[in-house]
Amino acid sequence: MMEVVNFVINSLIFPGLLFASLVGLLYVGIDRKVTGHMQHRIGPPIWQEYLDMGKLLSKEDITPGPAQSLVFNTVPLIALGAIVAVMLFLPITSAQPALTSVADLIVIIYMLNIPAICIMLGGYSSGSPFGASGAGRYVVQLLSYEFVFILAIIAVVARVGSLSLGTVVGYQVQQGWLVLDWRLLPAAIAALIAAQGKLLRVPFDIPEAESEIVHGALTEYSGPKLAIWRLAYDIETIVVAGLLAALFFGGPTAYVIGGTQIPGVVDFLVKTLAIVLFTTTLRNIMARLRIDQALKFYWSFAALLAIISLVLVLAVP
Repeated sequence: MMEVVNFVINSLIFPGLLFASLVGLLYVGIDRKVTGHMQHRIGPPIWQEYLDMGKLLSKEDITPGPAQSLVFNTVPLIALGAIVAVMLFLPITSAQPALTSVADLIVIIYMLNIPAICIMLGGYSSGSPFGASGAGRYVVQLLSYEFVFILAIIAVVARVGSLSLGTVVGYQVQQGWLVLDWRLLPAAIAALIAAQGKLLRVPFDIPEAESEIVHGALTEYSGPKLAIWRLAYDIETIVVAGLLAALFFGGPTAYVIGGTQIPGVVDFLVKTLAIVLFTTTLRNIMARLRIDQALKFYWSFAALLAIISLVLVLAVP
């Protein structure tokens, strides 16, 4: 009985839906504020994302006439549920996450792709040419960045010798951050590049290019359904950053500073925010690529980095 209660608390409060929503909305608010300053604007207040979420939830729920309503209305909830589930597999306060499995990295990779698949289904089911165009671009881009992302994770797994994310974090507690291992530095760079594509950030925001196809696969979404999509994206921001922090930057670590115990969750928040701000910087200093340029970049430079790292890990003791 207590296991069921703990699972419900973990899923709905910490580190699940409530915690992930509050932090994800905050991070995107900071991202928007920093973007404003980098573009010589004041930018919206940091809490603007919370206000936007409340406004969207209060609007009328509309389903376009040409849309396949069952798929169109269902996929936002599936995407949100999948990305919240990934939070339970991430080390937040220590090396031990809320949920564990024998090979949780495989589960994480699978679950992280569900929101992307849902966006594609939402775009194709919307009955909009903009939605179909954005979904088609997403399919092509997914096949590129996901290959790089998986290769980078395989390099980490080969070094640590485990598919458990908790074991990866525990290894770094003993041996130091993997990003400081020269054999895994190319994989870390490749994973950061792939994360930029996963989060649809410039220069890889091609599937939702607002100046070309309005809002891509989400063009026909509005009101509460758009709020759910935005919430799923905001949570995915912290999830991807948290996964990178666990893979390459030591995961959550408790410190003692001046006799004061600093809990691991603070270290988690600092590292994930730093990664998010890094992606913010990239998207503000670069221009959007064409889809063919993005594919060439991922399948040549980014994939080469991950392959080099994997070869080094396997060949150099």
